[in-house]
Amino acid sequence: MEIATMKLTRVVLLLLGGIVLLPTVAREKHFIDWEHLHNPILQYPTWSIKDAAMAYRGGTFYVFFSAFYDDRGQVRSHVVEVSTRDFKIFSDPIFDIDGREDGWIGMCSPDVQSIGGTYYMTFNSWGNWGDHPNQLFYETSPDLIHWSARKPLAQNLTLGKSVIDAAVAGSDGDFHLAWREGRGPIVPRIAFAKSMDGPWAFVGSGAASLTMPDGKDNGSNHENFEFLNIDGKWRLLTSDYPPGHEEYLYTQQDPQNWLAWGQGRHFDIAKADYNSFVPCDAAALYDWRGQDGYFYLLCAGRTEADTYLKRGWNKLALHRSKDLVHWFPAGTMR
Repeated sequence: MEIATMKLTRVVLLLLGGIVLLPTVAREKHFIDWEHLHNPILQYPTWSIKDAAMAYRGGTFYVFFSAFYDDRGQVRSHVVEVSTRDFKIFSDPIFDIDGREDGWIGMCSPDVQSIGGTYYMTFNSWGNWGDHPNQLFYETSPDLIHWSARKPLAQNLTLGKSVIDAAVAGSDGDFHLAWREGRGPIVPRIAFAKSMDGPWAFVGSGAASLTMPDGKDNGSNHENFEFLNIDGKWRLLTSDYPPGHEEYLYTQQDPQNWLAWGQGRHFDIAKADYNSFVPCDAAALYDWRGQDGYFYLLCAGRTEADTYLKRGWNKLALHRSKDLVHWFPAGTMR
């Protein structure tokens, strides 16, 4: 009897020990194994990759980017998607889109957002030529793997104009869309619709205002947009130039006004051996504090601007921050 009681006691103690250990194990599980990463987290020997975007679903990160490489005798841009579970090993391309079947030279600048249970990927054609100025497109997916056919986006406002860098937000049943228009002075445009298929209408004049804390524009062109909602407020991330491509985050000043963005905040990203010329270009920002307490920034960096049609050999890097002020590159713990 004593032996049986001792065995039972040991089993109970082991079970209790397991219960005590479970929360510890859960706490030690990394969302991203940060300390064992190193920038650049993704590069290709014959591709220049930039204009990055990401989505996270079911333990897998899906990474989207523009890939510039030699294709049919000239460097062209392609929209590419790959996946990874750890930012160490990446899949082969899930797709590689160039639009040649519709007569386009290439495709460029993906942005991906989840709205109402559907993933929307916006992007644009690349390589203005003749009567084919760059136009906006989108595709949808339920799972980030299977994608719909390509559809034109906001054509009733953009047809015949040179437009790029589309980004979409879903708010109160409406879709809001930002894009860059023109080749001279660049004016960020913002429109809204009840459906991605339109019809689209400009918000007011359609011309967005992006200002710094002093209430003034920083004097740069704004492009490569991304909408995101942080702590109940809409933000707009942009790449601004000249003098060089720099990342700025603007805050919506009035929840009823999608044209007024202020309190611009510059992201100071450290230079390293892979990004000494442009440290952070065409970035995408993610609020994953619910996973591990951090914001994550995915962006391109390069050391020159001679190769790949003067865009340089871009590689992707990952940075994180707790406060959107202090940014740490992959592998940096504090």
